[in-house]
Amino acid sequence: MKEDIKRILILIRNRWGISNSIKKSRESSLIILGNILNTSIKVTGNSKISIGEGCRINNALILVIGNYNSVEIGEGVFFSGKIELIGDSNVIKIGKNTRINGAEFIVHNGTKVEIGSNCLFSTKIDVRTTDSHKVFNSEGERINFDKNIIIGEHVWIGRMVSILKG
Repeated sequence: MKEDIKRILILIRNRWGISNSIKKSRESSLIILGNILNTSIKVTGNSKISIGEGCRINNALILVIGNYNSVEIGEGVFFSGKIELIGDSNVIKIGKNTRINGAEFIVHNGTKVEIGSNCLFSTKIDVRTTDSHKVFNSEGERINFDKNIIIGEHVWIGRMVSILKG
């Protein structure tokens, strides 16, 4: 009974808390089973965000623009930072019990970022699947396509690291 009441109070604060801003389109799906504080979530198009049980999302911005995008944050994750998915069919998956203390994830143009379970991310980390601009060769063909990023389990990433596409 006590756990049920606690879960209901967290759901109420997550949705209507003064420190949070949640805006989603009618077509999108948003499931928050964890705890969010000082967090802004904006979802447009037909996309899905899932925040697992026991998560603590604090001082975060989650921005999803486009269709068929997916943000999956596993159980027991601590996250602060920014998640930005722009375009269609982008994916970010964060495994269980991972701690991210201030990272920026930029995922564009149908790419994905997968992070395994039990990882530790320090502060000021930049993870990008894109260059955010196009580069063309002398024949006019694009040469800098966006690529996926896969990070395994039990990985520690130190302060001020940039993890780039591929």
